[in-house]
Amino acid sequence: MAVRFNWSPRKAATAAAMTAMMVIAPVIAATDAQALGNNREVSRSCGTNRVSSGYTGSYSWALTVKASGDCAGRLSAALERNNGFWTTRVYGTSSRAYATDTTNTVADRYGLHWGCDSCNVTRS
Repeated sequence: MAVRFNWSPRKAATAAAMTAMMVIAPVIAATDAQALGNNREVSRSCGTNRVSSGYTGSYSWALTVKASGDCAGRLSAALERNNGFWTTRVYGTSSRAYATDTTNTVADRYGLHWGCDSCNVTRS
């Protein structure tokens, strides 16, 4: 007895779309878990900073750099993990601060940046 399949172009397109979603969905979920890399300039009351973060394949990093302004305070940076915990805040100079994390890089979600000790934190 022969089995007959009634495949219409619409059913074939739906099957192809579902297969593609099964492949793409895990990639989207994995990308959301690590939001490092929202690099930009941030204006603060005492000046502008460039904030950046990323993952090299072996460690995560966060960099705060003074772009302009008259703030003479020290810049700082850290990393925030997906469980809400922060790595140790690294204090730099009045022109830059660089933090790295090699212990649990898969869990690092954001770079954290301070323009000076009294500034609010910015995530990247």
